[in-house]
Amino acid sequence: MIDVVDKEMIRRLHYVEGKSIRWISRELGFARQTIRKALEDAEPPMYHLRSPRPRPVTGHIREVLAQWVAEEQKNKRHLTGERIYQRLVEEYGYTGSPSTIRRLVGELRRNAKETFIPLEFRPGSNAQCDWGEDVAILDREETLVQFFCLRLGFSRMPFVMAFPTQRQEAFFEGHTQGFIFLGGVPLSITYDNLKTAVFKVLAGRNRIEQNSFIAFRSHYLFESRYCNTGKGNEKGGVENLVGFVHRNFFTPTPEASDWAELNELFLKRCLDYARTHKVPGSKMTVYEAWQEEKKHLLPLPPHPFPCYRHIEAKAAQNQLVRFENNYYSVPPSCAGRLVVVRAYVHRVEIYADHRLVATHRRSYGTGEEIYDLDHYLEALYRKPRALEDAKPFHRADLPPVYHRYLAALKEHHAQPEKEFVQILMYHREVGWDALTLALNKALDERVYHAPGVRSILEQLTGKCLISQGTQDLSAYRVSRPNLKQFDLLGSCNNGRIVH
Repeated sequence: MIDVVDKEMIRRLHYVEGKSIRWISRELGFARQTIRKALEDAEPPMYHLRSPRPRPVTGHIREVLAQWVAEEQKNKRHLTGERIYQRLVEEYGYTGSPSTIRRLVGELRRNAKETFIPLEFRPGSNAQCDWGEDVAILDREETLVQFFCLRLGFSRMPFVMAFPTQRQEAFFEGHTQGFIFLGGVPLSITYDNLKTAVFKVLAGRNRIEQNSFIAFRSHYLFESRYCNTGKGNEKGGVENLVGFVHRNFFTPTPEASDWAELNELFLKRCLDYARTHKVPGSKMTVYEAWQEEKKHLLPLPPHPFPCYRHIEAKAAQNQLVRFENNYYSVPPSCAGRLVVVRAYVHRVEIYADHRLVATHRRSYGTGEEIYDLDHYLEALYRKPRALEDAKPFHRADLPPVYHRYLAALKEHHAQPEKEFVQILMYHREVGWDALTLALNKALDERVYHAPGVRSILEQLTGKCLISQGTQDLSAYRVSRPNLKQFDLLGSCNNGRIVH
């Protein structure tokens, strides 16, 4: 093989000095074919193997390595070259050098790498959806956050919303709020094979969807698309957004008083991103492209989809309804009856006879009991001695003035607990805030009875309150009337009816 210096000399002798190929071959000792190749190409000579070098050591394990590389691509578990070498030594008695294995593994991985096709979406034609997980500080406590991501394909406009769960009601709520924020509905949305949407994965891209998700799609009239199994990169736009949210929304760790404040922060950062980033391959900012894309989105329906999950449950005699291993109180009229539970992301509503009877914050713990003190006031009025041992009273988190007033009643009233429960019932007409003010004033004025508190409330609110007592009519006993007394009306006196 000739080097670059020999090649230059051959070309100079022929093209500058006019020497023939035969003369150059005779003087320099190179074959005529070699000289002709040098004259045709001025590039530095390259060495090419006519046949692959024999690999006596790695040849018999190449198939093993190829299988391992294919498995790691499928399972996304990347082994180091050193670990692969150790496995070969342990499992196959390999005696070659580690560098040979590293070189061969690198070659196999390069050959296995997938190439990607750049995508370009028409305005309003597609959005991509995914979930991420990170940590935030909510009400001074470290909280695991599930964040929902939706990104328009044309403008790259993002929507991010934080939730305590990835359950279906959060999945639907994320879409609903996202459509409102983005100003419409895209024609199609691309998903992974989320269990909240997909009931069963079939061959290829075919899916059997959850009935509830079909109803949700029907409400907003968008089409669903699904990535091939294990191919989340097919929706790379939102995959990149999830990473961006980790780096920019959760670094440093965000702090908020509640979920609503955290989501306000996220919406602000979405808008900041849109105003400061350009659409790839375009001079428009994401915000400017979004304004254009809005014109092509499907309009929002007249009312949003009801984003809750509902089940039937039976209320126990202790007035508690079980839902997802937590317990929620209901009024006494519901005890022992079937009720309907509607579980939203942050609240639980309970219905009896198509009427809303209870609303509670939703718990994502286990075995938690959530009480509304109002549900137990009738029972406590009938059994006042149970007041201070009752869970609903302990967990009501009433202001200190209530406990001070109860202590004062014990010193001035024969039935302090019953009188106190009667006073608590006043909140149904004026609210807890007004009742709290009235109790403070009652203590100042040394008023230690329910009628006095009612009078103070009427002064504060300008309302005429109904005298509160037990509202459970079953507690009243009415004697059976003597119907024979009506016979006197028809008695005769000398042929005249006595009136």
